[in-house]
Amino acid sequence: MTFLANIPFDKNVLYSDNFEYKGCNQSLYFQKTLFKANEKIQYFIKSFISDNGTFVCQGYIYFYLNFESKTSDFIGVYVKDEYRNSGLASLLVASWIDFCLNNGFDFLGTNKKQRKPFLLYLLKTYGFEIIDETIYETSPYTIHICKSDFDNTKYLLFKSEKTQNYFMQGKIAKEDNYFAISQLQPGMSYLDSVLLSQLYNLKNYTRAQDKSHLVLKRHQK
Repeated sequence: MTFLANIPFDKNVLYSDNFEYKGCNQSLYFQKTLFKANEKIQYFIKSFISDNGTFVCQGYIYFYLNFESKTSDFIGVYVKDEYRNSGLASLLVASWIDFCLNNGFDFLGTNKKQRKPFLLYLLKTYGFEIIDETIYETSPYTIHICKSDFDNTKYLLFKSEKTQNYFMQGKIAKEDNYFAISQLQPGMSYLDSVLLSQLYNLKNYTRAQDKSHLVLKRHQK
């Protein structure tokens, strides 16, 4: 842990080279940034692949670490377009969770700036949740995450037409290719519900550990 706290700023430091991506060697690197918030330092875990001598960054997860309070706050995930729908976002989340839980960080959470419905859904599959789950039933801002058996489109079913219009006209909806539906169609199924701009904290540590290990093992050489 002292090693991580003292690595140089803005340098990629190897974390693991035990993965592969479609036959290419895949490695994860830590990067410590100059950005701080109170006692929290911002870090990245970046995924690189090596293909015929070319070293390419596929994407990254970024988060805060507080070494005094042993807490970590999730900030976001970015995956380049050509590597999406391949499980890379889940690998990055699993790597962050696995690192934190194996190094004594006993509180993991998000901030209220989370604006990506499918990313919040991904965190929920690892055991993150809001404090009061009954809000999903009562809030007009609840968004239902849906999937189709026929494609990888990110379908959203909104409770509120006003919320739908506001979100779908925004930058995130366009960049992440979200598609709003008014009801489930044949071949579609409901996955879960999320609320934007809410704090999600890790509540189910067993689920987080089990899923992280499974995802990491799936990507190993």
